Amino acid sequence: MSERIELHDQTELECEYLECFLETRCVPQNLFYLLGGATSFAYYRNRDLMQIAWENEARFLESELSLAEDDLWAFVSLGCGNAGPDVSLLHHLVERRNGWHYYGVDSSAAMLNLAEANLEALACASHVVLADFCRDDFSQALDQLLAVYDRRLFAMMGGTFGNFDQRWIADLLEILIPAGDYLYLDIVPQYPSDDANASLRERLAHLPDNLNRFFVDLLERLEIPMAQGHLISDEHPDEGLNTLRFTFSFEAEEPTTLQYPQGELDLHPGERVELLTIRAYDVDRLTTFMALHGFDLQATYIPKASGLKHLWQRLLFKKV
Repeated sequence: MSERIELHDQTELECEYLECFLETRCVPQNLFYLLGGATSFAYYRNRDLMQIAWENEARFLESELSLAEDDLWAFVSLGCGNAGPDVSLLHHLVERRNGWHYYGVDSSAAMLNLAEANLEALACASHVVLADFCRDDFSQALDQLLAVYDRRLFAMMGGTFGNFDQRWIADLLEILIPAGDYLYLDIVPQYPSDDANASLRERLAHLPDNLNRFFVDLLERLEIPMAQGHLISDEHPDEGLNTLRFTFSFEAEEPTTLQYPQGELDLHPGERVELLTIRAYDVDRLTTFMALHGFDLQATYIPKASGLKHLWQRLLFKKV
């Protein structure tokens, strides 16, 4: 059974995210999961997990990390969600070598409930941490939790890295991750050819059609009436990173007032609420960008999976 550690208060986080939403008209991704969207996330993501050859990925990590026999390692998943990718990978890492402990960090108790269920079969010490890793007080609390470990592998799986403002999240990771530790990013890469990237761009642009339940659930949780507007997508690449960046928004067609305990939000026809941002990366540009924040690329890995509609790629960095 995993240990649950609560660094932040769930109700306080929900209030903060709703206030942020009302102020910016941009939905913090955490807010959706706090409001009950954990199940729809797991529904879509679990289908992908079953197609990945996780044992091969464990071999890749084992060959690239400096794994001394007696070292105690912490696998720290930032934005762990239901911990599905983490458990699939750690199962094989633990099978091949003792000395791994797991820490899954998420601001959603609903997500951590799903994570605990997935972690039951994992043969190593595991902890789920209710916290917002974006808060200023998180870094010090995390340092105290991880002080006993010889090495730490920080991971952002499930495309979490691509949902944040890129300079902001890189600055944060630079603060959170000590020198000598590792960062493992799960990203959608771009392709070498223009034709393949055109197909990728087409799939990303039509994500609401492919993940209909995800977006419908999101709107319902926020009490946004779908009948009074429609979903749109815009592409705006990140400056200097050459990403394919798509932002999905709800655009009102009729006057709409959204009411919450923290206040209300008036939407006039043509006004938008930003729901989600995703990215596909030029790996070379991303590598150069991360180097500016103190992360040296050690190796890359593309999981073997036959049924995925686009590639996923892992990037392993070491903090210098």
